[in-house]
Amino acid sequence: MKILVTGGLGFIGSHVVVELLNKSYDVIVVDNLSNSTIDVLEGIRTICNKEPEFEKLDLRDKLAVSDFFVRNQDINGVIHFAASKAVGESVEDPLLYYENNINTLVYLLQELQKLPKSNLIFSSSCTVYGQADVLPITESAPVKPAESPYGNTKQVGEEIIADVCKVNSSLSAIALRYFNPIGSHHSG
Repeated sequence: MKILVTGGLGFIGSHVVVELLNKSYDVIVVDNLSNSTIDVLEGIRTICNKEPEFEKLDLRDKLAVSDFFVRNQDINGVIHFAASKAVGESVEDPLLYYENNINTLVYLLQELQKLPKSNLIFSSSCTVYGQADVLPITESAPVKPAESPYGNTKQVGEEIIADVCKVNSSLSAIALRYFNPIGSHHSG
């Protein structure tokens, strides 16, 4: 199986790429290197003794995304990590967040709809729960108004995915709502 990992050289993405490679998946990483460096590929290769296919690509470029999928029609699934992620920055520059987090998701979904069958894992966030009434927050907590443009992009992203899945039975999707991931690979 061939898996596309967007933002695959970022913190969470690179750890997922390592796990996929270790499970013998074919992996393609797309990253624009805005929040990562190409050196991460060397770390992945050191850990796995192999490295994923890599393409530097800005997912905000709709034509480039379309061209990528024309050349890679054998993708079985996408794990979408590529997004702007700082709450404070999103308050200072909301349009950057809406462009990067919403447009890129829409462009990916448009291409996934063209495939006979596709699977999407969406990197969402606990920010979709807003100001929680009860702690700890569980998956049964209600989604509340977002407290930042970042959180709103994750809420809207989940809604877009749900709407597309309702009308396209060939697309399966799930959203992961995690908190602040920390740590490193056991190799250091």
